[in-house]
Amino acid sequence: MAPTRRLVEQLRPRLLALARGALWYAVDMAFVVAFFFVYFLLRGLPHDRVAQSTRNAFYIIDAERTLGVFHEPAWQQAVIENERLTSLANFTYLNLHMPLLVVMGGLFFLAEPRKHRVIRNTILLSAFMAVPIYAVFPVTPPRLMGSAGYPLGIFDTIPEAVRTKPGPLANWYAAVPSYHFGWIALAVAGVWWYWKLWALRAVATAFAGLMWWAIVVTGNHYFLDMVAGAVMVGLAFSLVCRFERWADANPTRAARFTVRAGPLRLPF
Repeated sequence: MAPTRRLVEQLRPRLLALARGALWYAVDMAFVVAFFFVYFLLRGLPHDRVAQSTRNAFYIIDAERTLGVFHEPAWQQAVIENERLTSLANFTYLNLHMPLLVVMGGLFFLAEPRKHRVIRNTILLSAFMAVPIYAVFPVTPPRLMGSAGYPLGIFDTIPEAVRTKPGPLANWYAAVPSYHFGWIALAVAGVWWYWKLWALRAVATAFAGLMWWAIVVTGNHYFLDMVAGAVMVGLAFSLVCRFERWADANPTRAARFTVRAGPLRLPF
């Protein structure tokens, strides 16, 4: 057998397994997208309450000042005159959040579907846990404090042409908790959960730091917003793990509201 043909024969089972995995992941993502549509719709329902949101923002600012960590203006001022660093922050914030989560989800799924399900369900549960918080505790992000009449010396670095406009699926005042950081922190934790390679873990951890920096530099969140996002994700992860243990111990009862399909358990 020719070397090329032998190589093809050796790779074929792996390629077929990869194709099947990608197909099942696409099915899983279809359910995730449906849940996310409902989440964004619920998050966008409250009307903008600028006065209340700004008061709440000052609660956060005052708490950070008390803790001695209100450094967001200084962080932005340190880089705002540097076009390359500002562009890096904008690119990280805009393009390395949801797209990266989808890619990482695919890698998690191909490596071990059960762990992927835990991470995916943690994202979904944390999202819906935050909906009532967004409704009762809206917060004006740093970039909008100037337009609210209280400039902090922080500006919006994201070009207006590419920023998501307010609408039924967008809420500019749903700032606490921040899942722009919380879900990235979960993905980084997932890397540590899946793989023991220290170089990979170091890169993932460094990326979490980059995202934290980018979120602040672009004027989108306060430090405590991101801490709240990580705490909410941690709580959701704990609840999801409890549900997994319950489902393992009660497969018949779990089957009443879930469906098994290949490596998937749907809808969650």
